Amino acid sequence: MSEAARLNLDTSVMVNYVYSQLPGDLEEDRGCQRLIDGESFYIVIGGKANDEFDALCERRYNLYDDVIAYLRDTDNEIFDYEPRARDIHVSPNDRSHFRDDIQMSWYDMDKREQLSTLRRCLQDIELYQVQLPDELIDRCFPQQSNDQLLRRFRSDLDIGHDCEILVDAVEISRQHSVSTLVAVDSHLTNREHIEVVYEIIEDVLGVSGLLRISEPVGVSAASSD
Repeated sequence: MSEAARLNLDTSVMVNYVYSQLPGDLEEDRGCQRLIDGESFYIVIGGKANDEFDALCERRYNLYDDVIAYLRDTDNEIFDYEPRARDIHVSPNDRSHFRDDIQMSWYDMDKREQLSTLRRCLQDIELYQVQLPDELIDRCFPQQSNDQLLRRFRSDLDIGHDCEILVDAVEISRQHSVSTLVAVDSHLTNREHIEVVYEIIEDVLGVSGLLRISEPVGVSAASSD
């Protein structure tokens, strides 16, 4: 029996896995369910991805909880809700998610159905926040460090916190032989960015082929490290 393919998941894969299964048709599965639910893959995450996922679940839980209170306690509609006017912390990504995936997509739901769906989202987010890293991921590594790599990534790539995802991925590959990083985030899957990442790794560490960045569609069970 062949060894399971070994994959390191970016935060974006975890988020798509969760949101493709939440009620309300929030996202389509981009191949992430196959990776996490299947028996053909050994799945790990780095410390940065784990922290980002936990923080996102926390923010989204607070957002949905606040929207529920807003709809329940006032005569306003979901289209009237503005996160920036509320006493909660949300990121720009959270705001665009709420606007595009909920406010602009749930127009055919009545208020009662919106409340019911939000309550189910609230319950599922809370469940996945614990279940995904603790039960469905095979191993969670602590956040890694490589100051030289991090400086180069930040200097040559305008991808924010994803630079730390890359440092985790490189060090996990070096130390634990999990060389494939899977993402659905365009910051990481952009072909030009990938080429720059590979060049930086070879320049700083003097080795090639240490890391492979792929979307889920490019991963097969036979591509084990």
